[in-house]
Amino acid sequence: MRRLCTAPRRGAVTALVLAAMAGSAISDQVYAAPPGSNEIRIGNTAPYTGPASAYGVIAKVIAAYLDKVNAEGGINGRKVNMITYDDAYEPTKTMEMTRKLVEEDQVLFTLGTIGTNTNATIQPYLNSKKVPQLFALSGAAAWDQPRDFPWTMGFLPTYTAEAQIFAQYILENHPRSRIAVLYQEDGMGKEYLKGLKDGLGGKIAIVAEAPYKVTDTNIDAQMAKLKASGADVFIEFTTPKFAIMAIRRSAELGWRPNHFVASIANSYSAVIQPAGAQNAEGILSAAYRLEGEDSAAAGDAAFREWSAFMQRYVPSVSKANGQAVLGYLVSKTLHEVLKNCGDDLSRENIMKQARSIKGIQLPMMVQGILLNTSAADHAPIEQMRMMRFTNGQWQHFGPVRSGIDPGAVSDSFKTIFKYGTATKRDLANQLNANTVSLMTGSFGSTYAQVGADLASVLDSGTNLRILPVMGRGSVQAVADILLLRGVDAGIVRKDTLSYLDRKDFAKDIRNQFVYVAKMFNEEMHVLAPRTITSMRELDGKTVVVDLPDSSTFVTAINVFDRLGIRPHLIYQEPRLAVDMLRKGEIDAIVAIEGKPLQWLNQVNDRNLHLVPVDYAKPLQEEYLPSKLSSADYPGLVAEGGSIETIAAEAVLASYNWAPNSDRYRRLALLVDTMFDKVAQLQRPPFHPKWKEMALRATVSGWTRFKAAQEWLDRNMPPPPGLSAASGAVLPAAAPVAAPAATAFSPQERDPLYREFLEWRASRAKAGPRQ
Repeated sequence: MRRLCTAPRRGAVTALVLAAMAGSAISDQVYAAPPGSNEIRIGNTAPYTGPASAYGVIAKVIAAYLDKVNAEGGINGRKVNMITYDDAYEPTKTMEMTRKLVEEDQVLFTLGTIGTNTNATIQPYLNSKKVPQLFALSGAAAWDQPRDFPWTMGFLPTYTAEAQIFAQYILENHPRSRIAVLYQEDGMGKEYLKGLKDGLGGKIAIVAEAPYKVTDTNIDAQMAKLKASGADVFIEFTTPKFAIMAIRRSAELGWRPNHFVASIANSYSAVIQPAGAQNAEGILSAAYRLEGEDSAAAGDAAFREWSAFMQRYVPSVSKANGQAVLGYLVSKTLHEVLKNCGDDLSRENIMKQARSIKGIQLPMMVQGILLNTSAADHAPIEQMRMMRFTNGQWQHFGPVRSGIDPGAVSDSFKTIFKYGTATKRDLANQLNANTVSLMTGSFGSTYAQVGADLASVLDSGTNLRILPVMGRGSVQAVADILLLRGVDAGIVRKDTLSYLDRKDFAKDIRNQFVYVAKMFNEEMHVLAPRTITSMRELDGKTVVVDLPDSSTFVTAINVFDRLGIRPHLIYQEPRLAVDMLRKGEIDAIVAIEGKPLQWLNQVNDRNLHLVPVDYAKPLQEEYLPSKLSSADYPGLVAEGGSIETIAAEAVLASYNWAPNSDRYRRLALLVDTMFDKVAQLQRPPFHPKWKEMALRATVSGWTRFKAAQEWLDRNMPPPPGLSAASGAVLPAAAPVAAPAATAFSPQERDPLYREFLEWRASRAKAGPRQ
């Protein structure tokens, strides 16, 4: 079913729905022409048929409101055209129809898709296409995750928030009650149930739970079970069809508990009337919107506007239908967003304006509830008010309540809250089960920033928590991984491991240590007076090489050793040694970290410069060539210029835990989560060094952590002819079509390695050096 609103047409949606339900020959193969410059084209799917058809009214009202907008001149001179399809509340159909809307009908964005599973199905697709998924009509918390899904925005209070409002009310008014719950067996029902349990905090018992499926024809067995539990509070988290059944069956059974219905199923016309108003007497719910015939609460002006709209544009829909009010509110909000877009109707600006809603009070909304959004908040409505069905109508009472306790966003507060309702041992086990301790680097270092990035992106409550630990560098990190209780992994430098192995400082280290992934390359920075023009001139000079446990220390002494340079070493943090250099107390500072270094960027002294580090043959076994440019250090490198240097490889490493151990399990959890989110880490505002991470890149001479290799084999299998473990080219039984020169190892795909290949080729053309 499709509808393209090109002009105000009273009753057009209803007529088309009836035609589609009657088996009309309307063809889905006739696609819309490309949108014109004077058009705003919107896509929608809705359950006009199927188990949730009562919600189809929402889309009808939205379409009718857009007819009204167009009749009044459109928005900023443009007509708003809405294409809507019947998805019958089936996620597979929703996906099919949404693809058609985006790829064939060329809509700017989708609006008001109804349902949890339906929205969840299309969310990754729309975000990958950067198509706004506006005002998803489901209370799932998934629509308020701007970091992971920046193109999705919800509208309704979340199921969690609503359930917690119920919990607040019950704790205050029925603290000794016994609770029974009927819920839909899907994401919606389970999220409601979890919100209720979190809100109760174990202080009131839920003595019975009964799920149902949307395909069930009755819920008699569930209702019998719930009544038999002896509960005196009954909460139903249901859609309208099953709310009607529950209200009727409760009356038939003579069961009169304190009865709560979810806001998604408290419509007078869609639920209460069919269930029988006498059966619903005394039922409780919560609301953010008014009933369609509540003129007193709406106010004269707002109610007149609402009534006139309904009478002219959707006369077939009762004003008493709460879903009609919801459609009206969504339409009003959309109108505001599109007006604020002005002439910039890019998808980016549409999302920007949707994220900029500030303190809007909509007509037909409960007084005191305001819409607010921001870049970090994609939940426009977060408040509700309790109400009771009395003498044939809903009556609001009590204060406006927020289901979002500001303290509840803190995982630490949640932990302390649970401390009072769980045994200390159980809580400790839960907190420790999926916590991974990661040894990073000193304050302000690249390692420390990378550790903070991992915690920001990967932390997900008790499912996984990354605990970055401030360290003292690569050598200390190796010692900590080997010896310090509780350290699961750490960022170390490959040349540190090689140095320890070569010097035999750690017996059999190649079997004890494994790497998870190569992280990035770290450049060697040598800051010195302009009188020093080469590394050779540091022979016999006084040079700061960081603290003896640091990564810089090991790389510096390794490079000096391989080049045959014997400076006098000073062990001081590089950032603290700049004044010493200016005063002539030292001759140079060495720092090996990912560029650009914050402290080095602040150095702007005409007497100081960065000394080139030639990619000499003794260094080529363990290091890669690199450059430091004026863009990296404008105060130290001439504009447009660059300085040659070398780079060391940083890796995420761990002890070689046995596959059946708990430490192995936790590290495997880190691997699965981090590898899945590398693309997110490679975008701002995270450290630019993440862009160098290539998951398949190998670390020569070292073994990859087994779970990491298994993830790569599952998700990033190597091209034919490449070894999964090493990336090396394997002998082929028969010649392959592609030339051998086109098969690159992971190292050859490394940007610095490619730079080295170019450097080597240019040197070869230049002939032997004199």
